[in-house]
Amino acid sequence: MHINLDKSLYFLTSLFPIIFARDDSQLIANVVNDVLQKRYLRHPIELKGLVGTEEICRNVELLMKRVRIIGIWGMGGIGKTTIAKVLFAKLFPQYDNVCFVVKEISVDRLLFELLKEEISTSNLVGLAFDMKRLNNKKVLIVLDDVDSLDQLEHLCRDFRDLSEDSRLIITTRNRQLLAGRVDWIYKVEKWKASESLQLFSLEAFKETHPQRGYEDLATMAVKYAGGIPLALKVLGSYLRSKSIKFWESTLRKLNKYPNETIVNLLKVSYDGLDDLEKKIFLDIAFFFNGEEKDHVISILDACGFEASSGIDCVENVAETLQDEVD
Repeated sequence: MHINLDKSLYFLTSLFPIIFARDDSQLIANVVNDVLQKRYLRHPIELKGLVGTEEICRNVELLMKRVRIIGIWGMGGIGKTTIAKVLFAKLFPQYDNVCFVVKEISVDRLLFELLKEEISTSNLVGLAFDMKRLNNKKVLIVLDDVDSLDQLEHLCRDFRDLSEDSRLIITTRNRQLLAGRVDWIYKVEKWKASESLQLFSLEAFKETHPQRGYEDLATMAVKYAGGIPLALKVLGSYLRSKSIKFWESTLRKLNKYPNETIVNLLKVSYDGLDDLEKKIFLDIAFFFNGEEKDHVISILDACGFEASSGIDCVENVAETLQDEVD
């Protein structure tokens, strides 16, 4: 059943033509929008047919019973956003006030999403997150794809003032943003071979297993994608409805010329480093791979790289990339 927002508003306002003023109509619009949003979140189309996320979501749900602030960490394309959406769609009816915010973390935006009304930052003290009106509420906040520390520390600190039943979930590629700010960091690992084959097959064949004659080729494609959900979907979609000869040619080509989309997924983590950290990363990769950490830091510090502070960020990126090339 589809609901037309304009018709719904017309119906509601026509029932009370005298009582409702302009502000009342806007209030009704907000209510209808909120209802439609909740309907979508409860049964979002893009969450249908998912594989591979069930176990992760169960693990995070168990953690949510023990801790209040959870960080979900992993490389780009590994499925952090999908996991966050699945959890939000399932759990939000249990909370009084909820919001799902992508990338942007601003005080007025968060308060607007939670309270469903315009908030001016001029009414706030500095950048502190004014949650007094939410103190007795059960609140769920999801911050997706966070890549900046700006206001995150204030939010994590002030979130502690809310009820014990409130929960905050943060997804990011940068583990350093979570360190010391969340109660638990959940690392999203690359997918197992069986789950990867299911997801790839759904994209390539529209079923959960390869078609007859494509079994070995599908296994090769899944191995190439390295357990990265987005890479599996991109490659499966590209090979859909193609002949065996096309598959064979494509897989041979990929061994010589990697797929740009998949390469970019790996590059995103590297691009998240600042210029000095990139230099440290490249120096270690070319000259100090496998060397003792303290020895490497002493040499790089002597060269003016300030590696004592930068190497932790480099280690996080290196660990993520290593997972995907193993």
